[in-house]
Amino acid sequence: MKRLSSLILCSCLFAAVCSVAPAAAAGNPAPASQYSLGDQTLSINAGMFVPLFLLPTGTVLLASSPPHLSLGGDGYLSWAAYVTPQIRLGLDVAGTFTFDPNSNALLMLPFLAKISYSFMAYPFEIPVSLGVGMNIIKYTDLSTIDLLVKPGVALYWIFDSSWSFGLNLGYWFDMQFDPTNSRVGNFLDISLGALYHY
Repeated sequence: MKRLSSLILCSCLFAAVCSVAPAAAAGNPAPASQYSLGDQTLSINAGMFVPLFLLPTGTVLLASSPPHLSLGGDGYLSWAAYVTPQIRLGLDVAGTFTFDPNSNALLMLPFLAKISYSFMAYPFEIPVSLGVGMNIIKYTDLSTIDLLVKPGVALYWIFDSSWSFGLNLGYWFDMQFDPTNSRVGNFLDISLGALYHY
């Protein structure tokens, strides 16, 4: 699963580079962003949540039979405001679920502050982001609040001046600090999104 997640992230970055390269090679640089200070975005996203592995134990969450955790689902809302034509700052609120072998749900509710930088290759926009915040976790009768760091990359097709549609990849580093059993959960989310500019 480590190799799979690395391959997916590398493929997306490769696709982003390839989409920019033809315009540059032809001497036609991609058009500048049409957004400016004060412009805002609101997006809704839904997709698949993939448990990967735990550190430092190296436990692969989907490897056993039955797996420690199942494939799950996630959805989230994002709001952001532009501070430059390429950079926007915002907030994410998400919800995810996955199940253990006994059908007990592991629920997560992250709240993240996020910064994004968008590369333009019209009619595509490639936002690269970093989110940091808290992750509220509920499992059976246990609950905790962890530190979550979430880098991400997306590819959006610009439909018109208001709407864009695309694919998001986010990699979760969920850090649980405990004097006797600190660990880092590694997860991947893959989602489709609709982005509204206003």
